[in-house]
Amino acid sequence: MRNLKLILAYDGTPYHGWQTQPGVPTIQGELQRVLERILDHPVITHGSGRTDAGVHAEGQVANFSTSVSMDIDALQRGINALLPQEIRVSSIEEVSSEFHARRSAVAKTYQYHIWRLPVVPPFQYRYVCAVGYFLDPEAMDRATVQFCGEHDFTSFSATAASSTDRVRTVHDASWERSDEEWVFRIRGNGFVRYMVRTIVGTLLEVGKGRIDADAIGDIFEAKDRSKAGPSAPAGGLHLIEVEY
Repeated sequence: MRNLKLILAYDGTPYHGWQTQPGVPTIQGELQRVLERILDHPVITHGSGRTDAGVHAEGQVANFSTSVSMDIDALQRGINALLPQEIRVSSIEEVSSEFHARRSAVAKTYQYHIWRLPVVPPFQYRYVCAVGYFLDPEAMDRATVQFCGEHDFTSFSATAASSTDRVRTVHDASWERSDEEWVFRIRGNGFVRYMVRTIVGTLLEVGKGRIDADAIGDIFEAKDRSKAGPSAPAGGLHLIEVEY
């Protein structure tokens, strides 16, 4: 049995997230449909994580098993020919049987894109969050560094998140800024549901002066979702890389 690792990029706008759900289009559902058509047997794909509805990816990773000895290049061409144009498989490789896209991952990097100019270009609007009001970059930077390290992210996760263990380690968190776009980049060993979007939403509240930059520690300690800011919209979030 072969274990194949795929790297995927996708525009998540038309999809209800990664995970297969009955009656709605998902990234995993489209991928499995195409694989089963090509390989002529049931396929279960394992993703590195569940991106939510409307979230994009440049480096999502998945793996699946097959006994079919099809050439990898031919398989990639066939998958991309049948997938919707919003989803592309950028690479496929055969890996050891022990590899699992989620369990083998050691770190992930996300970016959140904020558009700062008054007009969002039509080619950008799906992939950014437009924020035209004043933001204090120094206050946001002071708050951002407080997310680094190991923390219980209960206050920054969905209240209905399935995981009861919400302790995660953030290795790096920072901003890159230009006149037109601010990009928040965060790398960690894992992320609970809505964590990155809630961190960004909280940092926007800091930038607006509604949350004090030095209050992040108190929000962590509260373990109360209502103490953090609102979740930023899904369209600005991109899964960039998964490390193994």
